[in-house]
Parts: sequence; structure tokens; C-alpha cells
Amino acid sequence: MEKKIDVKDLHVGMFVADLDRPWIDTPFLIQGFLIEEEAQIAQLQSHCDWVIVDRQRSAGHEYEAPRVAKVEKREVSNEPRVTVTTVSRSAAATPKKKGGKNKAPAPRPSAPSPNNPHSRTTNAPRTKVVISAADEEKPQISFTGKLEHLEGFSSRTPAVDKGDGLISRIFGGFRGLLTQEDVEKFEDRVSIVENRPVERPSVLPQHIQLTIYEDQRAVEEELAPANTAYSRTADLLGKLVDDLKVGGKLEIEQVQEVVEDMVDSMVRNPDALLWVARLREKDLTTYGHGLQVAVYLVAFGRHLGFPKTQLGHLGQTGLLLDIGKIKMPRELLEKNGPLTPDEFTLIKTHVSRGLEILHETPNFHPDIMDGIAQHHERHNGTGYPFGLAGEAIGIFGRMAGITDCFAAMTKRRPYADAISSYEALKSLSGWSGEFFHEAMVEQFVQSVGVFPVGSLVELSSGEVSIVVSHNKVRRLKPRVLVVTGPDKTPSKFPMMLDLLYDPKLGGDKPVYIRRGLPTGAYGLDPREYYLS
Repeated sequence: MEKKIDVKDLHVGMFVADLDRPWIDTPFLIQGFLIEEEAQIAQLQSHCDWVIVDRQRSAGHEYEAPRVAKVEKREVSNEPRVTVTTVSRSAAATPKKKGGKNKAPAPRPSAPSPNNPHSRTTNAPRTKVVISAADEEKPQISFTGKLEHLEGFSSRTPAVDKGDGLISRIFGGFRGLLTQEDVEKFEDRVSIVENRPVERPSVLPQHIQLTIYEDQRAVEEELAPANTAYSRTADLLGKLVDDLKVGGKLEIEQVQEVVEDMVDSMVRNPDALLWVARLREKDLTTYGHGLQVAVYLVAFGRHLGFPKTQLGHLGQTGLLLDIGKIKMPRELLEKNGPLTPDEFTLIKTHVSRGLEILHETPNFHPDIMDGIAQHHERHNGTGYPFGLAGEAIGIFGRMAGITDCFAAMTKRRPYADAISSYEALKSLSGWSGEFFHEAMVEQFVQSVGVFPVGSLVELSSGEVSIVVSHNKVRRLKPRVLVVTGPDKTPSKFPMMLDLLYDPKLGGDKPVYIRRGLPTGAYGLDPREYYLS
């Protein structure tokens, strides 16, 4: 039960689920945390105007129990009527005083549920709390109608999407699981755009020659070369970090060579490298975030129509945008909790420190330097290190900011759980126009798809699948690899399914994607199905 709260009204015991700005622009490295002391409130007040508080995950007097749906029979009708009652708040845990301060315990992680599929995979530290039987009581629902609009039963939709973002406009502001009607409505709207003649994107600079790419290989054919290119780039990135830590020099020729292999693979078929990147993200080190950003940046540039040379520049930008973090203490990068003001000030210097490293290496293209320098600048001028706004931020900086934020939200880090690609795109959509260039965000969503390649999704029939490749006309009907049964039990023999042809899995109606899932949902590791 999420509510928008002005920061001046925050109290100890509230669970902060979302901010009014991107998490990576704040000291709050944990994406969702319980307020345990007044100092955290002071930090929130210094960086935000409002936040989203989840009452069901709050503690003490700030806790609000989930609503329970009960089914009653009308005497005059055979149709069930849904009523909503609220569980008493008396069962909530009470903050205990410690050292003269109220210390609010965090609710213990629940077992995986339809509205919280990744709950059992979280490693975030939790304060132990005793929950009464009343708190753990599950809603008993026998109603077969739609519950999407019943408060408390819709899937979590990031509250930062204010309803005017791209995804909200596409889906008409729906809440809850996708229905067949939602899918058809989406396809009708997107097909109008997809069937238009190719036009030059308005965000593409006029001096850039528009290049139209056609897939040259099927995704299955391109997977092996894509994997090789990804592995070479990851190995080089690790070597660069090790060399720079001991005072070595950055070898630009080596960077250009491995990025060129990535670009070649992306040009042949972008879905293959995107899939490899998602399935291998757990292999990455602390500095491997840049490799994920590089993949998304090259895919983004291909979609916009950048020539291959510029795609290479985008790949180098992504690969090196966080290189300055090698100058940061490792314990600071992996800190499990909000940064202090001094720590946050230090972390923000990674941009300038990265530029210092690159300035020691000749022949870096100015676009690459601009992209790295500006990847934390924001459209409204609230970014760093220069506080640039609007058109003062170059196209490489705008693109790098969007992809950096997306990659950060969708990857599990030591201090935060991953969220689903759909939720991340919805958040970006909500932030567009204020923190990110709106037209650029729309183009990014189109480039990766509402359910990006490599992401986990749940089908309407219950099975969990991995998105393998997109259909360019029907974006909600991709090819997927079905990896579980309807009960979420892993399948011994995963099967490929093309949703474009309206397949049926043990039912009378064609299956469709019901929702996106975060990495690790239901304990699934996509790497186990790599090249299956």
C-alpha cells in the first residue's frame, strides 16, 4: 500500500519504496529501505521533495496491514460480491527503544508471492521481528473476476511514473497484471508507429548520417559470436582495471578492438548480445557495470541510426564511464546502506577522476569524453559534476545517463535487489521530461522493448520464460524460452515459443506475457539456460 509522502512528514518506521528522483543520484544506495533513525530523515529532506512510502513494509505505528478480500454471496444473484476489510494494526511490530532512540525493526522477508516474486532472493540485511499470526494471514480469494482495480491486489507499479510517461500513455495507465485486452490495445497503438515509413529520429543530430540496419542473422546464429565478443570485452575491462590500479596506462587500441567486435555483433543482430549481457550479468565484477551500459548504448545507437563509427564511440563511452571508481575505496562502493554527505561527495568525484585517467591517453574522441563527463548530468540541471541542463547536455551524455540508470536498476548489486526491466522502464518514463530528455527516453524504450531481451517474464498460463528475441512489429509477442511449468517448477526440457503465432499451452486461449519479473525471480538463474 504505497503513498506519496512529503519529506517533512517522514517518521522513523516508514519504509521508503521510491524517491522523486533516480536512486543513483542520491546517497541512498539501497533501493528501498526502512527509516531507522532521524539522520536518515534529514538526508532524505536534503535530497528529495517527496518519497513513496510502503505502509505494508513499514514498522511500528507506521505499519498498515494489507487489505483482505472476502467473498460473500448475494441472495438475489448468483454472482459473488467482493468486499474489502482491513486487518487490525494492533498486530504490527512496535519500535523498541535503544540508546534513547526509537529503533524500528524491518519486516522479515516473506515467501515468494505473485506480487513479490523476488522476495526470497534478497540478501539485504534485515532486523529480526516477531510477526503474529494475524500479520501472516493470507487473503482467501475465490472470486474469479478481475481484481486489477481492487486496492491492495495490483502488482507493484513504480509510483514515480506520474501517469504521463511513455509506458503509461501506451497502456492507458493500467495497474496490475496485463490482460489480453491490454496486449491488444498496446499492439494496435504500436503497429501504427511500426508500419510507418522509416523516418529520421528527431533526436539524431543533423550532422549524423542516418543508417538503417537490417538483421543479418537469426539470434541463434549470432549467440556464439556475441558471447565471444562479450567475453573478450569483459576480460579486457578486468585487465584495464588491474593495470590502472598499479599505475599502468589505458591502451585505447585494445579498447577499440574489443568494442568493434561488439558493434559488429550488434549490427548483425542486436538481440543476441542483449541476451548474452543479461544472462551473464552475475559474472561481472564491481566495475563490470560499464560493460552492461556499453551493450545498451550500442543497441540504443543502432536503433537511432548512428553509423558504425559512432556505435563504436558509444560502446567505448559505456565501457569506461565508471572507470574513475577505481580511485574509490572498495568498501565505499559496496557499502550496504546510505552514504554520509562526505561519502556521497567523494563518490561523485568518480566522473572527474575518470576524465583525468582518459586525458592521460591521447586520441579519445570528443564525443566519448563528453558522454563520460555528462552521464550524471540531468535535464533539469540537478546532476553533477557541472550542473548542465537541457540542450547543454550532448546526445552522448543524454544517452549514457539513461542507459546507466537503466542498467543500475536492473542489476543486483551488493546493496540493492534488481527490479524487472519493465519496472525500470516505467520509472525512466516517469522521470522523463524532468531528469531525462523525454524524446530520448521514448526512443530508448523502443530500442530495448517493453520486455527487453534476456529478461524474465510470466506468461498468462503461469509459466516463467526468458525473452529471446523481439518481433519488430508485435513488440509484446516476442520469442521466449519457457523455463518452468505453471507452478514455477523448473522444466527439464525448456522449449522455445513464438508468441507471434498465438500458441496455446494447455488451454483454449492464446498465451501472452502477463508481467515482467526481476532477475532471480522464483530462484531462477537464467545462466542455467544459456545456449540451451
